[in-house]
Amino acid sequence: MILFIEPISKNIDMYVPAYPLPIIEIASFVKFNIPKVEIEIISIPVDFGLPLTQHGKEQIYQELLQNLSEIKPVGVGISCTAIAQAEEVVHLCELIKEYDPDIFIFLGGYFPTIYYEEIFARTSAVDLIVIGEGEVPTLKIIECLEKGKNPITEYIPNLAWKKDGQINVAKKNLRFDLNKKTLLSLEFLRYPMAYNILPYAFSRGCPYQCNFCMEEFIRPIRKEVPPQIVRKDLMNLSLQSNARTLLISDALFKSFELFSFLQSLGMKVNFETRCDTLDPCLIPQIADSCGILALGFESASYNTLKRMNKVRDRVHYQKYISNTTAIFKEAVRNEIPMVIFMIAGYPGDTEEDLEKSLNFAKELSKNSGPGGHIFKIGECRIYPKAKTYQLAMSSPDVIFDDDGVFGQNVVRQPSKDLNFETVVAYMREIFNLSNSTSKLQKTLLNMMPFFRLPASALRDDMIPDTCFSNNNKEIFSVKGESLSTFRALVPRLNEKYMKWMSDQRSVRDLPL
Repeated sequence: MILFIEPISKNIDMYVPAYPLPIIEIASFVKFNIPKVEIEIISIPVDFGLPLTQHGKEQIYQELLQNLSEIKPVGVGISCTAIAQAEEVVHLCELIKEYDPDIFIFLGGYFPTIYYEEIFARTSAVDLIVIGEGEVPTLKIIECLEKGKNPITEYIPNLAWKKDGQINVAKKNLRFDLNKKTLLSLEFLRYPMAYNILPYAFSRGCPYQCNFCMEEFIRPIRKEVPPQIVRKDLMNLSLQSNARTLLISDALFKSFELFSFLQSLGMKVNFETRCDTLDPCLIPQIADSCGILALGFESASYNTLKRMNKVRDRVHYQKYISNTTAIFKEAVRNEIPMVIFMIAGYPGDTEEDLEKSLNFAKELSKNSGPGGHIFKIGECRIYPKAKTYQLAMSSPDVIFDDDGVFGQNVVRQPSKDLNFETVVAYMREIFNLSNSTSKLQKTLLNMMPFFRLPASALRDDMIPDTCFSNNNKEIFSVKGESLSTFRALVPRLNEKYMKWMSDQRSVRDLPL
């Protein structure tokens, strides 16, 4: 038996009730190539709930260990796609190793790929780390485990491990051939009907190499999934799930010609794209199927965008700004809800840069319509190995919380005369330009039920006991009726916690 685990994430703000796509892709590939292998997936948030207290977290992990005693896996693979999951992943590995030292533990995802050295320095509970795409290395690991062999001795490509105090890295193979991608299946999940969202990746990789993004460390070249595989996957998934909201998990989505096919499956499509790649003329054609359009805008300042490597020069900048305006107006005309992602206080920012973003947001907001829009703006965080970290370290005027790869790393002073209090004030003002219409609220509630709520709001007295997995409001259930009941209360919670909704991201972290 091989067990895959989706861990807890500290940040509830972006929690999406979606099945764990990376693990499903890998499990489906392994099962296709080793039909006899037993595989199970545990999604801790869905299967056990979200812990709202330390005691709640301990209860969840005790239940997980009880599950291990019943299914007796020879190997456990854990996905870690976000920094918000990293500390919990390390803690989880140590709990499993303490319970049974013979269980082989391997990690994969963005965080382990980039920070495998830091993980091995932090814990001895991890046996192997998969670097980059996981299908082929994981298949080789499981083939070894099924034969009673130690995968470390087989020197499998794209892996890292620690032995005798030394970190070893095997050679890197070529990127995974997406023509060999196998049909996805939800059979490995315990509660396949409990997920409201179907995530899917039409491509992998991004060529733009923005300085704050880590995609180039993993997949600097964009590769598309063949259309025939996309169609088979989505038809199969639509039969296995009640969800009819498709979340396109893509660094750069371009496959708009598939919208008619998606519409035939009765799916609403939520996707994010760049402001300078989406043709506004396409919007009327996709309006009937588009649930939310998200734009990775970041800033309206040329200097900031140049430091981010989002624009090449002034000509590119003008296109970036004008195309954003055109997309926004067209989305308003077609009543499509929008989320505009922005970063405040990027290293080197001045108050003039923030003012340009504020003024631009004001101009966009003049076009508000029934579709609604949210300016999802947050403070800048930077991490070791990222280009943003190098930028901050090279400037004596930039001050940030240098907490390492497991910390918050908030930029407290982007430049000499710009302090954090001013940054937060601009964040609030820009966020408050959002137009939270009923259509937008309904769409957001479906995709991100805890959007912008502080973690403390999940224990509010107005939330009934039926939303919790225990009697002490320590574990929040995100399955079925519980989430439906909670969604009905969100407008009242938003009103009660309004002043928190534009605050720092740390207020939306679970107390883990």
